Amino acid sequence: MTSRIDFARSAYARLLAALALSAGLILASGLGCSSARMSDTESDRLFRTGRYSEAADRLRGGLKEQGDETSRDGLLYLLDIGLSLHSAGRLAESNQAFLRADKIADIKDYTSLATEGATLLTTDQIKDYKGEDFEKILINVYLSMNYSLMGDIENALVEARKVNRKLKLMITDGQRKYKQNAFAYYLSGILYESEGSYNDAYIDYKSAQGLMPAFPGLGKDLWRTALASGLTQARDQWAEEYHLTDEDKRVSRELLKRGRNAPLAEVIILYENGISPRKEPNPSFYQLPKFFPRHNPAVGAQVEVLAAAQTPSTAVPAPGGATPGTVIASGPTAVAENIEATAIENLDEKYGGLLAKKLAGIVAKEVVADQIGKHTDPALGFLAKLFFYFSDQADTRSWNLLPRDLQIARFAVPPGTYVVRARTSNGSALPEKTVQANAGAKVFVNFRYMP
Repeated sequence: MTSRIDFARSAYARLLAALALSAGLILASGLGCSSARMSDTESDRLFRTGRYSEAADRLRGGLKEQGDETSRDGLLYLLDIGLSLHSAGRLAESNQAFLRADKIADIKDYTSLATEGATLLTTDQIKDYKGEDFEKILINVYLSMNYSLMGDIENALVEARKVNRKLKLMITDGQRKYKQNAFAYYLSGILYESEGSYNDAYIDYKSAQGLMPAFPGLGKDLWRTALASGLTQARDQWAEEYHLTDEDKRVSRELLKRGRNAPLAEVIILYENGISPRKEPNPSFYQLPKFFPRHNPAVGAQVEVLAAAQTPSTAVPAPGGATPGTVIASGPTAVAENIEATAIENLDEKYGGLLAKKLAGIVAKEVVADQIGKHTDPALGFLAKLFFYFSDQADTRSWNLLPRDLQIARFAVPPGTYVVRARTSNGSALPEKTVQANAGAKVFVNFRYMP
């Protein structure tokens, strides 16, 4: 009987030692406590200096070194590759990266129980990065923006609808306190209006109004689409609430006219401002992550739409014979989605669950280390405990190159070819862009400012 007990104790000790060794091997095979993507400061530097294509190429090389898209940091690479290509204007390639990221994010929502259990003894960084919930939402936001910039209204609407569908699922199924995405609602309102679906546009503008009632120009958008939808009472309500002038109503009516003889077109500015918060260890509990705002000196941008000279490549001349360089319209951008605030709020909302897991991990570490010490050698148990605690670090991985916020500006202009300029509130001039605004149509232009 004694030999059997001794044998069982010996087997138990070997099991505990094997468990500690396995945890160590998992940690080592997961590249320790470092993230290949988060350690790649050169890609960040290229992006922040406006060398977007170079950043995308370097990130693709980094992904290749990791093996493939399903690697531990694969999703992180795809997200920043997609964003770099977006900023470089390589929109079709950007869509390929984001569509793949959307699928990978869904796949990685499933985490193996073995890996999840191992994180109780080591660190969350050994897991595949699944993305924060707000990051998964922004994949579809950027896809919608890309398709809008390409003039593909149908697919832009598909992605915009996915944004709020995903959020509704997160809110209802996960019992989370997330807000709907005002930017996505407002963008889909513009897209519906672009294709003449005024009732759908009105519904989405009204949803956006519930989230950001003071957004500049929203009252005119609601009035215009209510008018086009035959909603007389609603039209009068918005006119009164937003104190619309006769000129506001005249321009809104002109924007409803479509076709080659329409008197107006519209230039839509999609402005991505600043840099998103950085995820770092939480001072209150160092093993948990927390988002901290980064330096963002610009709060917005001032945009000018200028008449452009006609060239052999432009089918539409400067409007009304205006002298090239004449400012036809100008105004500021306005925040429609604060990514910084969303990131901080979403992670803070998860704090209780993350803390509970960490506390369970502390108990597991103590129990396993104690048992190793009892059944092998006290020194080995102490070393196991040290390993467990020193290896437990906060998972500070995040979509590193996102802007602080997404902003929009709209300009009703005569049909024509235009140069669009943007200058940030801290005086930085962004590279100008040339667009052709066709009669009765809307054309999208994007800018990105990095501090």
